[in-house]
Amino acid sequence: MSRPVLLLFALLFFPVATLRAQTSADSLKQADTLFLRVVIPSADTILTSFSRHRIAASTLPTAKAFINEKEVKVYPSGAFVGLLPLAVGVNPLRIAVRSETGDSLVRDMFFLRSEPPKTSSRDTLTIDSIMMEPSQDVWLNKDDILEVRFKGSPGYEATFDIEDVESGMPMRELPSREAGGLEGVYVGRYKVRETDQTRGVPVEFRLKKSFWSSEGAISRGRVWMLPDSFPRVVEVVGRRPFLNAGLGTDRLGGAKLGYIPAGVLVTVTGKVGQQYRVRLSESMEAWLPQEFARMLPLDTPMPHSLAGSISATGNNSYDVVTVSLVQKLPFTSDQQVNPNAILVDVYGATSNTNWITHHLSAKGIESVKWNQISHDQYRLTIALNHRQHWGYDIDYNNGSNLRIRVRRPPVFVSQDSVLKGITVLVDAGHGGDNNGALGATGALEMDLTLAVAKHLDSLLTVKGARVVMTRTGSEGPTMMERTEKVLTSGAHVLVSIHCNSTGELADPLNVQGTSTYYRYIGFKPLANIMYDKMLELGLKQFGVIGSFNFALNAPTQLPNVLLETAFVSHPEDEMLLIDDTFRQKIAQQAVKGLEEFFRTYAEQKEPPAATSPPGGKSK
Repeated sequence: MSRPVLLLFALLFFPVATLRAQTSADSLKQADTLFLRVVIPSADTILTSFSRHRIAASTLPTAKAFINEKEVKVYPSGAFVGLLPLAVGVNPLRIAVRSETGDSLVRDMFFLRSEPPKTSSRDTLTIDSIMMEPSQDVWLNKDDILEVRFKGSPGYEATFDIEDVESGMPMRELPSREAGGLEGVYVGRYKVRETDQTRGVPVEFRLKKSFWSSEGAISRGRVWMLPDSFPRVVEVVGRRPFLNAGLGTDRLGGAKLGYIPAGVLVTVTGKVGQQYRVRLSESMEAWLPQEFARMLPLDTPMPHSLAGSISATGNNSYDVVTVSLVQKLPFTSDQQVNPNAILVDVYGATSNTNWITHHLSAKGIESVKWNQISHDQYRLTIALNHRQHWGYDIDYNNGSNLRIRVRRPPVFVSQDSVLKGITVLVDAGHGGDNNGALGATGALEMDLTLAVAKHLDSLLTVKGARVVMTRTGSEGPTMMERTEKVLTSGAHVLVSIHCNSTGELADPLNVQGTSTYYRYIGFKPLANIMYDKMLELGLKQFGVIGSFNFALNAPTQLPNVLLETAFVSHPEDEMLLIDDTFRQKIAQQAVKGLEEFFRTYAEQKEPPAATSPPGGKSK
């Protein structure tokens, strides 16, 4: 049954009941009036392709609650949750609550689950629009492989054509075990030759039953084969451009290799969808989003430079390592621990480094050395004198000289408060139109994180710290705006506060607890300490998670941690999060974590040397 027919069927035979429950936030405050607040699902009619869905609602703590006539636990907050299994078609949902006096409220809803893909009929020759590749435009170079596929009637002869290139190329039908249990999934490949030339043509598919009977279709994505036009040089442009490791993506975006400055030149060898394929070295590729690229003329020379002399110097705040280049080339960086070091790979550079000058002012740097990893990959290894990575920034200075500014450890001067004089960037997650996760009582993550952030602000201020907040009210700064505030604040450390949640397909009672997140291994000690402090509150363990692709874990400029306080989707955790006394305890533990981190890794200012009074001995 098609989705429109399903919807009509549902509307005819399962009319949505008029809601007889109060849904305002004020209803949660009424301790003696029965109410029903349904948070998830958020609408009376839900279209889905999945086999289950989370339910979250609340009522009077003394009431009983039922999901499709099955009684579920009502927590002291009034929250109740469940996981509804969904069959293909119409799935009625009735949520009911009943007070101790016998009063009741009911809300009727329904889910429409669409049919999953299934094997097409053998009797009718068809090519389906689903699973057809390429689904987005591709630019290909010599020796690139174009992979094509479609789903259609099983058991027939399949071919594909590329206009002006080749026709009748065979495709094979995958065994059902390789195609998710489906029959009739056909795949093919074509290797681009040096002589191939075509611009913006679709792939044409043909499924043949006999000489007289066949079916055709064309791909949504179009193909450019341009061996004569590649490689091309692109100039990196825009605000905080970055390179992706691959084409994969999720709710946090693609896995990033790192950020690079505008003005860098990169070599492009192809394109898929909205991302250019960038050749970094013989053995390494990256992907540059189209919005960060300006194509230069075809005859632009390929970016390359000799790497010249290296110098290491310093001031009161930074140690600075500079490498002379003649062009702004792409680079990536990484952190090493035990011993601590910063690795910087510069692509398209060949060593002509005949001396390294290490000035005495570069007190935080143990040594600097270079290696030619391959003929087009030049690596700097900056060994550090301090036990903790405090951040670094890489840019180009005085034209095309590569500059790495390495932060010195902060110095604390007071044993009474190790945080005195420290600048802490506190980020309250979400805000504005982005509520974040939802609790069964209707609690919004954006409100909970702001409450914790304000407590943290107050407590840190008492300790003598300077606090910078990314938001102080219901406003919702973008991630770019938050990041720019981080980078311009002069902060020594960043704490981003969030509440965790299961997805809509998971059982909310199966997951709870606290967790911390970091991206770079050098910042893991901060995540470890903050995690230990949260566990002292009695929260369950969800773990310390590294390599996390969150925007505020991305800056290399300062130690940072994402604190997922607890799961607002779990009723027990939610009860803690909506308790302001507990939110204050979270902030207190975060302060203790910061104190331990700085006491362990920051430097202590030496007390002034005793001096003898005039005409006498010092005491």
